[in-house]
Amino acid sequence: MIRKNGFSTRILSFFALVRVQNIILLVVAFILTAKFFFAPQLSILQLLTNLNFLALLTATIFSISAGYIINAFYDLSKDLINRPQKTILEQQIPKKQRLHLYFILNIGAVAAAGFISWRAALFFSIYIFLIWFYSHKVQHIPLVNNLWLTVLSIFPFFGIFLYFQTFDSFIFWHAIFLFLILLIKNLLKDFIKMKGDLAQGKPTIPLLLGEKQAKQIILMVSLLTIIPIYFLMRSPNIGQMKYYFYLSMALYSIGFIYFYKQDKYVRFFYNLVKILLACGVLAIICVQHP
Repeated sequence: MIRKNGFSTRILSFFALVRVQNIILLVVAFILTAKFFFAPQLSILQLLTNLNFLALLTATIFSISAGYIINAFYDLSKDLINRPQKTILEQQIPKKQRLHLYFILNIGAVAAAGFISWRAALFFSIYIFLIWFYSHKVQHIPLVNNLWLTVLSIFPFFGIFLYFQTFDSFIFWHAIFLFLILLIKNLLKDFIKMKGDLAQGKPTIPLLLGEKQAKQIILMVSLLTIIPIYFLMRSPNIGQMKYYFYLSMALYSIGFIYFYKQDKYVRFFYNLVKILLACGVLAIICVQHP
């Protein structure tokens, strides 16, 4: 039973509201991406002691945390159906305080980015607007919402590219692969949240086209991942990360077959995709530079 207004409850509510587990994974991904993709000549300690990089990381954490808050604000009635216990925990922080926290985090994000440059501040201002526009309008447009959310998920990593101004084909194909996997994850989420979406009249691909056709769309996106994987495996930068792709392709194929045949495996497959994403973040340390 949740004890209202307790300090520990407020902390847990805040962690649930900003999806602290996702933020932690983001921080790890951000640091490893910067180190192994963009600045292999620098150590992690050198990155973390660089004030500009820390400002970039802070702006990213604050803006994404604020995004989770505003999305939960707009999705309250749906979330009470799809995940009632977690949503009730999030509500232990009063609505007014949640909105205040949303604005404080966004102001903090722009201020941190402004420490780097006015261009960085503009970049994160645009990102904050795009997150709000998704929650307010775009999430009600089928397929567009999936694509928009996927772009928002990888948008902060464009900040790393702009910061280091380094780009090559290996980074490009890795970004394409990540985009497609995140798109699959977002499409699967529509299956899991069908009950709440149906109750709220929110149109999604499974509800509009039917589950069979929605699965076929996921199949097509899954097949598209073969293209970036092919080019990544041919790159001299792949190093020992190739074993991640071997294993992930095998596990993904098994999970997809179960999901395609029976709907009851959708959460299993969704969680598998999340695990593969997390493992992919850790596998970045296997990248090598000739």
